[in-house]
Amino acid sequence: MAASGPSMSSQERREAQREALRSQRQAELKRQRTVRTIVIAAVTVVALVLVTAAGLFIYRQLQPAGPVATPEGVAKDQAYLPIGAPEDSGKPVLEIHLDFMCPICGQFEEINGEDLEQIVANEEATVHLVPRRFLDTQSTTGDYSSRAANLLACVWEDDPDNVIGFQQLMFANQPAEGSAGLTDEQIWGYAQEAGASDAVQSCMSSKTYQPWVRQVADPYGEENGGGTPYVEIDGETFGSDQWSQPGALREAVLAAGGSASDGGEG
Repeated sequence: MAASGPSMSSQERREAQREALRSQRQAELKRQRTVRTIVIAAVTVVALVLVTAAGLFIYRQLQPAGPVATPEGVAKDQAYLPIGAPEDSGKPVLEIHLDFMCPICGQFEEINGEDLEQIVANEEATVHLVPRRFLDTQSTTGDYSSRAANLLACVWEDDPDNVIGFQQLMFANQPAEGSAGLTDEQIWGYAQEAGASDAVQSCMSSKTYQPWVRQVADPYGEENGGGTPYVEIDGETFGSDQWSQPGALREAVLAAGGSASDGGEG
């Protein structure tokens, strides 16, 4: 039987144990340093991503806006949709700013809708319709006025002769201020009823002219009149104390054009 090696003394065993503990502590410290380094690196990467994203957002916000699509026949900086007499006819210019959620606009339509239809049909004035999104924030969806104004532009591009009929239907079925507003399906139904073609539905779904409403028509309205409804005849404000009188709007248009109403059909 082979002789075993010399046994460790008590002191040597204690030294060995202390060495093993030191090795374990060093290994644990190394592991903690590694974890800390990984965490710091990960936090740094996330912070860099966030800073980069924020910088890109700010950069994009500071860039000039790209070209805004406008209905065919509408200049890029033109804030209105013309109907009625041609622009070069020499007839009075009747400018009307409307928001399809605005309850006072609904009152304007109720009082003046038939007269406006006659003004347009008889070409008694060149009518400039400015579709506003003044009350977007008053719909629970936050965009009803924009959606409705976009569809008005789509209807106009498809056939200006359908604009008055569409406008009348929209106000006849006007949603309450503070509600979600009409759905796209509902406003498309009114466009169809007014005579719009299927191309209008695609224009509505793609929100083709919503940027024009928000970036051109509405800022113009904010600078000229502010709220809705707002009415001008040849650049002169025609206030609510005037248009609220039945027949007064058409009388003023005819007077501006140098003729007077006989109370019958024009």
